[in-house]
Amino acid sequence: SGNQDLGCGCGEVGPSGCDNVCGSTEEVDECGVCGGDGPADGYDCDGVPALFSFNQSTFMALYFFNSVSINGEEITENDWVGAFNSDICVGSLEWDTTLCGGGICEVMVMGDDGNDFTDGYMQTGDIPSFKIYDTSENTYYNAITSEDFPWTNNDLNITDDLQNAIPGCTDDDACNYDESANIDDGSCEYPEENYDCDGNCIVEIDCAEVCGGDAQLD
Repeated sequence: SGNQDLGCGCGEVGPSGCDNVCGSTEEVDECGVCGGDGPADGYDCDGVPALFSFNQSTFMALYFFNSVSINGEEITENDWVGAFNSDICVGSLEWDTTLCGGGICEVMVMGDDGNDFTDGYMQTGDIPSFKIYDTSENTYYNAITSEDFPWTNNDLNITDDLQNAIPGCTDDDACNYDESANIDDGSCEYPEENYDCDGNCIVEIDCAEVCGGDAQLD
């Protein structure tokens, strides 16, 4: 029996590895691929960004966005948009507008349908939050919508735009107003009373040289 040919030569061990080839040591990777390298760094086995993996539910609502941008620039077809209920991803889509009707894409936002794998998903009245994934920069951005729509099963919502959150002072009366900011971070600074932002007195100066003072000559 020691000289038996198992297909790899007389006396040699038979085919081996997940590919059943002589001398092979190939193994099945975590994605179920024989000899594979596993998921790409930062992605799951389906090619979805790691933070944007979710489970399919029988409850869902559609959220359409006419425009999605990062710092004023439209995202590319390789970028992604993900929907969240708190820190749980409840839907995502690679934003290739050439594959969407009329060039307007939508995220299917999943609801809690009672199954364990949808625990923590959207309930009626919840408002989803969104993130944008910039593939070229391998960066996730918190995003804000031009309108907030509460989630309702089988609902369809159309929003003008989704853009990355840019914190800053949003009060145009403040000295450090940032016209590019879309989320007020509490950093607004205001001039001292009776002065402008450059420190110039903008009211009358009294006889004691006090801006806005009430001293009078005797």
